[in-house]
Amino acid sequence: MERRRSVLLLPGQGAQRERMAAGLYEAREEFTAPMDEFFGRLGTTGARLRSAWLRPAPNPELDDSAVAQPLLLAVGHALGRAVGAAAEPPALLLGHSVGELAAACLAGVFDPADIGALAAARSRALEGTGYGGMLAVAASEGQLAEELGGFGDGLAVGADRAVAGADGLAVGANGVPVAGVADRAAFAGVAVAALNGPRQTVLAGPREALAAVEQHLRDRGFLVRALRSGHAFHSPAMEGAALHFVEALAAFGPRAPRAAAGTVVSSRTGVTVTAEQARDPHFWGGQLAAPVRYWPALRELLDTLGRRPGLLLLDGSADRSLSAPARHHPAVRDGASEVLPLLAVGRDAGGPADARVFAEALHRLGEQRDHTVDHTVVS
Repeated sequence: MERRRSVLLLPGQGAQRERMAAGLYEAREEFTAPMDEFFGRLGTTGARLRSAWLRPAPNPELDDSAVAQPLLLAVGHALGRAVGAAAEPPALLLGHSVGELAAACLAGVFDPADIGALAAARSRALEGTGYGGMLAVAASEGQLAEELGGFGDGLAVGADRAVAGADGLAVGANGVPVAGVADRAAFAGVAVAALNGPRQTVLAGPREALAAVEQHLRDRGFLVRALRSGHAFHSPAMEGAALHFVEALAAFGPRAPRAAAGTVVSSRTGVTVTAEQARDPHFWGGQLAAPVRYWPALRELLDTLGRRPGLLLLDGSADRSLSAPARHHPAVRDGASEVLPLLAVGRDAGGPADARVFAEALHRLGEQRDHTVDHTVVS
């Protein structure tokens, strides 16, 4: 039987949780070492981040992108290192937003020793720009395009995308009335920031415009939830931050991924990162202002590899949000592919149960390695 390929799924902003993966700290050396290295290289900043990471809920400090983003990067990288050391490196790496940067570090695009500096550069790029919010909506992109009057260039909702209809309501670019909205300009600047599932879409934009969109969608019966973010990530509001980050990334000398370190599947393009893209700072830095196509990327993997040979989806999120849409895919429902959580959730999250769940995932990885055949031809 051909071996299933493992796919490490790494979270981004919005999925951060108090003490995420903290139950592995000091319980698994292969996780502890990269975390300590990260904190150590950042000096006093690292000490503050470590304190914020280990603080129990509620911890509003995690809503601050300058805290959440570095911790998501560090924890994602350390999880990947721990899986690789205890079992074997995942065959495929798929990260959401800053999780994609963690995947790039695991693949050798950036030197692991530079993770602390990368996190600091990303935080500096966010200073003074891109402030706003993010809103998760239980709807497809198409549904929201109809409801909000269509999305303009870059998936943004712009005031110029709608005109007044005969009844005084706004009419979208596709001719669909936007019920209950008299002033279409109230939505200006809101954009589709992420496609996380078939009916899981994230919007981002300036606070006032996002609040107007949120109220409109609630009035229309949509389920919405504000995400823990003080920035409008993956929207045009982040273009300035993206340019600053590109300039900083050039100094790190990004390289082509190492073949033995796992293949990075981009949640920006939905396909494998090429060597040329990996070496281009604009590819990684521009991600800050580009929408995340996480679900299209994951769906493509399941469509093409989900049954032959099948996939083991290693969910590195502290809320299991990364694997939630996959559980409804036919390849997972019929057992050809399998979801393996790496961390505990709920009340058990961040405590000893993390180590138990992680050990169970490693055991399952070992089982499938021992009971399958590697068809690599050795000459």
